[in-house]
Amino acid sequence: MQISRPGYDAVPPGSFRDLVDGLHDLYLLAGGPSARTISSAIYKNRALEAVSHETYRAALKGSYLLSWPKYLSIVVELNRRTPTPRAESEILAGFQALWTLAQQDYRTLRSGRGLPPPPRAENGSRPVRRLPDRNTWFTGRRATLIRLRNAFEQHPTATVVLHGVNGTGKTQLAAEYAYRYPDDYPVTWWIRCASADQARADLGDLATELGLGDGDRSLAALKAYLSSPNLPYLLIFDGVEDRQVRGLIPNGGGHVLVTTTDRELAYDTSMIEVEVLDFGPDEAAEFLERRLPDSTDSQRAEIIDLTGRLPLALDIAARVDLETLRNSHAPSGPLVGTVRAVREILSADHRRILDLFGWFGAAPVPMALLQRDGTVDGRVGEILANPIELRIALRELANYGLVRLGAVQVEMTSPARQALVEIIPAGDAEVARRHVHEILARARLGPPGSALAQGYRDIDAHLQPARLVESAHPNARQLIIDQVQFRALDGDLAGAADLARSAVEEWQRPGSLGPDHELVLRARVELAAALRGLGAYAEARALATAAVRHLQTSPAYGPEHELTLAAEVGAALDLLMMGRYARAVDAQQQAYERSVAALGSAHARTVDCRRHLAASLRHAGRYAEAADLDQHDFDRLTASDDAIDAVRVAFALADDLTGLGQYQPALDLLDQYTAQGARLIGDHDPGVLAAGRTAAMVRRRLGRTGALDELAGLHLRCRELLDQAAPQVLAVALSYANALREAGRTGQAEQLILDAIAAYERRLSDRHPLAVAARVNLAAVHRAQGQWPVARQLGQRAAEHLRRTLGADHPYAIIAAVNHATDLALTGDRAGAVAASRSAYAVAERVLGPEHPDTLAAGTNLTLDLLAVGTPDDRLRESMLTGWTKLFGEHEQVARLARGNRVECDLDPWPM
Repeated sequence: MQISRPGYDAVPPGSFRDLVDGLHDLYLLAGGPSARTISSAIYKNRALEAVSHETYRAALKGSYLLSWPKYLSIVVELNRRTPTPRAESEILAGFQALWTLAQQDYRTLRSGRGLPPPPRAENGSRPVRRLPDRNTWFTGRRATLIRLRNAFEQHPTATVVLHGVNGTGKTQLAAEYAYRYPDDYPVTWWIRCASADQARADLGDLATELGLGDGDRSLAALKAYLSSPNLPYLLIFDGVEDRQVRGLIPNGGGHVLVTTTDRELAYDTSMIEVEVLDFGPDEAAEFLERRLPDSTDSQRAEIIDLTGRLPLALDIAARVDLETLRNSHAPSGPLVGTVRAVREILSADHRRILDLFGWFGAAPVPMALLQRDGTVDGRVGEILANPIELRIALRELANYGLVRLGAVQVEMTSPARQALVEIIPAGDAEVARRHVHEILARARLGPPGSALAQGYRDIDAHLQPARLVESAHPNARQLIIDQVQFRALDGDLAGAADLARSAVEEWQRPGSLGPDHELVLRARVELAAALRGLGAYAEARALATAAVRHLQTSPAYGPEHELTLAAEVGAALDLLMMGRYARAVDAQQQAYERSVAALGSAHARTVDCRRHLAASLRHAGRYAEAADLDQHDFDRLTASDDAIDAVRVAFALADDLTGLGQYQPALDLLDQYTAQGARLIGDHDPGVLAAGRTAAMVRRRLGRTGALDELAGLHLRCRELLDQAAPQVLAVALSYANALREAGRTGQAEQLILDAIAAYERRLSDRHPLAVAARVNLAAVHRAQGQWPVARQLGQRAAEHLRRTLGADHPYAIIAAVNHATDLALTGDRAGAVAASRSAYAVAERVLGPEHPDTLAAGTNLTLDLLAVGTPDDRLRESMLTGWTKLFGEHEQVARLARGNRVECDLDPWPM
């Protein structure tokens, strides 16, 4: 099939386009030879640098800029095939000149239209690559490798799934495929998928290697990079069992290979299934012949009879003498037999180290965790305390193929671990479990925080397999509480809730801590917090209320205890989530005052109470009071070294200033701290995303250009990173819809708002202030569409509800009242419009102040309503125009208002 010339949307005019066009003209003159034909011919010419058929296609399609030696090879071979070849030196000089000019043009092109940058090359080949070491014993699998190759050639954008039971060699097969075709892919990357966090970390490393940023902060940029058409890459997602990893697998111009034991994953219609079975008889014999060159045919046949043809079982069996295999034969499980055989020939000390891995999870165990100072009983403790002895023991386990030993971590393969768990005697298993509990308990990571994130992630995968919640070790129990908090901070609210629930159920059993123990109560408080974050507000409220009641009346705790105060803050947050803003403020105020009295104003718990109080005040529309609290914390933190907390408080203070109508100071603060927040916290953090939304919202309200595009990009990013019903996603969707309405794209705006309303109703209720605020914006869309009666009916119901539930002085209710006056004017009720506008203006001026933008909006519309009934107020009109000029400067918006345009108000409600 002929390779088509790229369109101008793919490669715009310029020097890079000239290079692509010149190459394509030469390709057509040569008769349009296939990629495989040219690639093979170049390979046979030892004077030329090899070019894969994928690279050849990329050059003709303008997918990315190749190194000059690659272009040289292609030009020489194509020129040779033309009817009248040109002098080689002449044609090469012309193309090299084009290539030189194209380099700068391509850099400009990438930055201007968002194309992915070319991978950084080393010596012109295999530019970006990370793979496990090649298995020098790899044997057979010829038919499967051919099937893989054909699948990618016939379906170039599909994902190929290698599936099969544990131990069939899927990982080795995927690695071998990558090693056999190194020149086909400028990017080849191995992603470990023991957990979604591990997969994200490996993808973050790839983003860093490609120059897209640091770590997981750049996953969205990496996804955009990999979705570019005709970008050759090979990504291998190894060991996909967690369905969350599915969302990380890209769709684009590259090749994706997945290994998994999940058969259902392979049945996805967008994926191609390749099942990996046991070795065939000839492959098994060939494998053993390579591993055991001195063995006889009969010995190899006996090993196969004893262990079966499972590759992993054969690999371990090849390291054990035949007599031991005979004595450990397990007909029901060949791998079980081979692992038993290895365990029996180990020394007692090394057997004890092996048994530990029956209780660690399917993730690497850091050497630092094994060697950390602390108390582990008996001989195991002595070995762990001696780095040389420990390394010797682990090296022997690695020599038998049971573990993978690296410089800083050790990992047992999942099949070997499953077999080990099956064969360890009950007494030895219990001893090993106790040792693993001691190892984990002595981690002593301290309070969760960003500086400790990797340490918490390293041990997270081992908590459940070790059943650490069953440990009676005090440090182990504290680690469980810390891990719950870390999971919540890390965004894994479901994991935090599961672990907290397990702890509560285990620790309050008879004979354990009991329901009144402080750790049990802490676990309940953390469980309520996690459920609150998941949107399970009713269950969170019930837990928090019960905990507060218990703690306040308990002689061991009482109302002044730190844990009681934490539970009260949670209960107040539940009021906020329920939309009872005034009650939430009262509850937070009481908790804050008690915390100051009991713990002091500088205590961490008091600081936490103060910030929650400020947030409640902000939702209640009491922005000046919120700003006073946040300004106090901001001044204190900027004088200290706590940069992360300073960023978060700066974001909160910017929200307060925005609510006060002080748009430019808010924007200045966000411009100063948003980039720092992205660097310190991560641009995927919900707080950073919310700050980006506030900045774009303020720019729109100030009439700045680019706000619509900014909100469009932020909306897409939030949907990629967060749950579709997450508070930040819904808040950004409403702000984006407001910008779309202003741009005249009312259909798209309407759908976004309807989706947001449905999400609020599902997660909160149809009467929640956020759902009603969204209906205020929906009415604005209907007005823009000319559906004035519909807008009036919807807007009036929303205004009445907000006035009844939040009070007439709440900013949301004021905006709804201003817009209701507009509805009355548009539907012909001029007298009603005057009365409504006059009332809205009076409330806005009293509550918000005469220079607040919402007050100016109410006053401006009032002047128009007065003019419509023949009683103009010129002094009010001039006052309003002066206010707008002060806000906007010399701006077209002021000119429109001077010409008599009504002000359309909308709401950008704060996310919960």
